Amino acid sequence: MEIPDCVGDLVPAHVRGRVHSVFRRACNIETESGELITLLAGDLDNLPHGIRLARPVASFSAWLREGQAATLEERMLRVPDAGFTLSLSGAAIWRGTVSAPSVEALHMRLASPDAGNIAVALRELRATLLAHAPEQGIAPLLRDDRNARSPLDRALATRLTNVLPDMAHATRKRDAGAIAALAARLVGLGEGLTPSGDDFLVGYLAALWSRADREQGIDTLLRKLKAPLEEIFSQTHAISRQMLSDALQDRFAEGLVDVVRALSGSGHVVDATLQALRSGHSSGADTLCGLLFGVSPALIAQEKQSRLQSRAARPWQNVSGAGPAAPIAC
Repeated sequence: MEIPDCVGDLVPAHVRGRVHSVFRRACNIETESGELITLLAGDLDNLPHGIRLARPVASFSAWLREGQAATLEERMLRVPDAGFTLSLSGAAIWRGTVSAPSVEALHMRLASPDAGNIAVALRELRATLLAHAPEQGIAPLLRDDRNARSPLDRALATRLTNVLPDMAHATRKRDAGAIAALAARLVGLGEGLTPSGDDFLVGYLAALWSRADREQGIDTLLRKLKAPLEEIFSQTHAISRQMLSDALQDRFAEGLVDVVRALSGSGHVVDATLQALRSGHSSGADTLCGLLFGVSPALIAQEKQSRLQSRAARPWQNVSGAGPAAPIAC
């Protein structure tokens, strides 16, 4: 095998484990501690626990099978039963943080006379998300509850209606206990290896991390959330659990990081959003819904025909602590 192009900064240096799951363009290796290291084809986005190859691959299933033993030591990943060896020594390190100085401009813009620019950027994100999101998942339900066609969709819409206004209020109050209790009602909600509720929470945590350096109490809130959310996240699927665990450490997939940076002025919002929407079937869209909610909850509900906004209009105002952003008409 060739040398990988990038290695996520949360990939451990020395581990033993087994092949957990194999897909065409990705493969997960579970370590003895329960972490997942993800091998990625070269055309996929980087991940905090990811090892991305320099080029696309035909299929990882051509080499690997579930249950095969794996080791990572001395910058070499080996799956002996598959004759699979991968050198990490020449790979670049990729850091998927959203709280780096490069995104601090987001909050400077929110608090400055230039705040209208971030309002435009957030509207662009919302419009692109709703225009291009798949028919499944959270995005169509936020656009209009009548899009809830199946019993699962209706249950998801009801849960969002009951949880999100209270979660917005708890975020404004920096109430870690209430946020954790409400997050417990979203974890595992939906279909797939990364259910919609889990993806939404990843986006929400990305929003909190992006705000932590500029808003009073957010950094403390994130520290208080770590222990209760780790316990709650242990209840979901292993792949989703790793994604949520990384989010608690301010580590996110490349597509989401690029969207946050675009909002700060370091990139094109529409292009970054379209790229992020390519993740999974509805995972990218669900994650971006969580990001919008975490920055300004009013942005994920329409002014008309929205049970989410009408149920608790006042708590949805100024949740971000950045006055000019919250009253944006959707």
